[in-house]
Amino acid sequence: MEKSIITSNNTALKLEREEFIASDVQALIFDFDGLLVDTETCMFRAWEALLKTYDVEVSPLQVAGLVGSSAPATSLYQLFNQASHQALSNDDIRQLVEEKAYRLIESISEREGVRQYLEFAKSKNWKIALATSSEFEHYHPILSRLNLTHFFDCFVGAEDIAPAKRKPQPDVYLAALNQLGVSAHQAIAFEDSPPGVQAARSAGIPTVAVTNLLTRHLDVSLANVVLSSMNDQTLPQLLNQLMRNEDE
Repeated sequence: MEKSIITSNNTALKLEREEFIASDVQALIFDFDGLLVDTETCMFRAWEALLKTYDVEVSPLQVAGLVGSSAPATSLYQLFNQASHQALSNDDIRQLVEEKAYRLIESISEREGVRQYLEFAKSKNWKIALATSSEFEHYHPILSRLNLTHFFDCFVGAEDIAPAKRKPQPDVYLAALNQLGVSAHQAIAFEDSPPGVQAARSAGIPTVAVTNLLTRHLDVSLANVVLSSMNDQTLPQLLNQLMRNEDE
């Protein structure tokens, strides 16, 4: 199929192929932080504001390495203590950052195109899961505030997966597939970070990376398709691109 704009002469072929790929898809599985809601940029803005108090600039790239990782922000903690001439513990600094970040998170909406993808999936009676390394008490209140919880058939989070088995290990995606009752080739995963993409691909799921301010600096090339926003393509257009990529 040509990648150029579809004309009336091949509209029938386009529709036929869209229906073919759509008939095979039965589920969508979404990451949370940075993907459905851009909490990761809020975390960057929090670090930015905290360090600006001491005339220190921090770049998205410096914070990007923390995305999708449970590793402590050691270099940033050290930078804060050096700049502030304090000796706060990592936990104390993290609390300062999280307080600032959550004030920002409380006022943001879902990322562009997210609701449209969810609505389209439900119109097709597809199942939808959340697969995240975050805790229920973090993601569920945000989804509730945004009136998004009703779209999801199941939630798989930090409480469900042992720390050593979290992303980039595939376990969270394997658990989501099991709860949804679908196989890997019947699902599409949506991620924004390298650990998440690796987890989904290791589970055998076709994966779409939707990057943000931070993760655009990271290598998500393992994904089948990379977007900067879900507004870049409608879900039917994305399905077509996934099919074309498989054909190439």
